[in-house]
Amino acid sequence: MLDFLNNILFTYGDNDEKIVRVQALLFIIITIVVAFFIIKGLRLLTKRYKLKNPDSHGRIDSFIQIQKYFVWFIALLVCLKFLKVDLTSFVVSASAILVVLSFGLQGLFADFISGIIILFDGTVKSKDIIEVGNTIGKVEKITLRNTTLITRDDYTIIIPNRKFISENVTNWSHNNNIMRFHITVGVAYGSDTKQVAKLMMKCSEDHSLVSKQRKGFVGFKDFGDSALIFELYFWTTEIFRIEIVKSDLRFMIDKSFREYGITIPFPQRDLHIIQPQEKKKEDDTIITSESRKPIIP
Repeated sequence: MLDFLNNILFTYGDNDEKIVRVQALLFIIITIVVAFFIIKGLRLLTKRYKLKNPDSHGRIDSFIQIQKYFVWFIALLVCLKFLKVDLTSFVVSASAILVVLSFGLQGLFADFISGIIILFDGTVKSKDIIEVGNTIGKVEKITLRNTTLITRDDYTIIIPNRKFISENVTNWSHNNNIMRFHITVGVAYGSDTKQVAKLMMKCSEDHSLVSKQRKGFVGFKDFGDSALIFELYFWTTEIFRIEIVKSDLRFMIDKSFREYGITIPFPQRDLHIIQPQEKKKEDDTIITSESRKPIIP
């Protein structure tokens, strides 16, 4: 290792004196600075594009990440060239090292390969709302090794990239930023069903976060044991904080039902106590024997 560094940083003069490769080191520094400014310039250009196209944030972030890795890879090759390193032998040596390491670090290499696939494939992008297993979160950042999610409770989860390849992933915002949701409400038997549907629809239309372009509807779902079951379907762009929208709609529906005298019932059960036959016969025998006792004055 020391001999390798020695050959890179130094050369030998006519009298076998060590001479520092100042020119090579200077070019390496310039290469690193140029690469840094290229990446910074790309970020500034894409930032302006983001402001004009807010719906394309995820694709732009993936593009920046790919360009960053590509620029640094080219900068590394240029630096090695300035140091007069034989790239052929370097690639062969690096390949041999990677093969040896891959047996002990299979998970890490799987994460790197999965990260490359995710960045180029584009099925998962920054700002997407995804569900992995039982976890729902917004993609904050994608790197070659892992992906950072922000959950609805505002804590951070770091997921290895291989999970996005080997497991089922639900991308809630892959095609567009608007989705359909529903809430279920039960009303008492005998209620005016048309009035119920009208009031539920009115609550949906009055909510500011419910889409006005894509109209929802109320469905009569079923005849339940204790109630008539209705479902309110609505569209919204507030995908990540959908619990807040659903809660608001439930408050509005409850208030509206109270104003119009519509009852939301609770389950009721009738309890019948049946006396065992043996105990009943025994009680009858006791009553009979007591009735036959003579009356002593």
